[in-house]
Amino acid sequence: MSPAWHSSDRTDLAAVRAEVAGWLPAVTDSPRYYALTQELLDDEPMLRLVARIDNMPPLNLLFGAVQLLLGEPLPEITYEEFRAFVFANEDRIVEIGCTRRTQTNEVRRAAVILPWVARAAEEFGDQPIHAIDIGASAGLVTCLDRYAYDYGAGTIGDSPLVLSCENRGGFRAPDAVPTFASRTALDLAPVSIDDPDQVAWLDALIWPEHAERRERFSAALAIRRATEVTTIAGDAVETLPRAAAANPEGALLIWHTIALYQMPPGRLDALDDVIADLARSRPVVRVSFEPPPGRDPDIRVALQPRTAAPVAVAHPHGAWLDRP
Repeated sequence: MSPAWHSSDRTDLAAVRAEVAGWLPAVTDSPRYYALTQELLDDEPMLRLVARIDNMPPLNLLFGAVQLLLGEPLPEITYEEFRAFVFANEDRIVEIGCTRRTQTNEVRRAAVILPWVARAAEEFGDQPIHAIDIGASAGLVTCLDRYAYDYGAGTIGDSPLVLSCENRGGFRAPDAVPTFASRTALDLAPVSIDDPDQVAWLDALIWPEHAERRERFSAALAIRRATEVTTIAGDAVETLPRAAAANPEGALLIWHTIALYQMPPGRLDALDDVIADLARSRPVVRVSFEPPPGRDPDIRVALQPRTAAPVAVAHPHGAWLDRP
């Protein structure tokens, strides 16, 4: 877990304030959230409410709960109006924050990992490639092969949804979108695309000013509904071997996009061991897009990415891709 986003001692208000301050750099793309969070830093009753949300990251969950209850993006309101709404709905907001998870709703993350996913697919050759997405949420990024991409030099692939990503690092764009023999989505609590309440929660996690992201989310949901994905619920340490065994022939292409920060270090070690074990008997490539503490998320291609050098850094929502 990232100490900048979650304090284990929920009774220590100084630690909770520090976690709120630690979240600020992650939310600069939302002026509305950023301004409200700055004022919250000096509001002790609000910090005590945040302390009740023993989940990560608490501020993202708090704002998501507010938008879920509003049923729409948070409008431009004063801090006093925001504060009044929060305290009027305190118990419900805390319940949502403690029982829900921040789960992937930004399909454009597929664009930042595609160059390395496609390169791995080329190296696998003609054998079947089985895609496995860890922390897949609703499986939007799991459908990586069903989207088209634009890195500034023309569209790659054929899809009603084109994911644009600014290629600041001058990386070689793929010649084509890879083809997968199967797609498997692993998640502790998978999001059902047929459950309006679960879909509404993913929508509520989109920051209020990001109308384009909401449009992209809606388009990705339509493609996901038309795409075959095997979803397995549970801890990836336990479910990944089952997913691999279900597709015994061919290569495994495993990825995760800003999901493993929620996994305790001991389970991260266990996951590394599971993937290393799979690689002893068949071709395996792992592409990681995760945030090191206090820095932009980076991409690493390795069976044990935490000990590997990053090959790129990228915007958390996939807006750009750059050299590390």
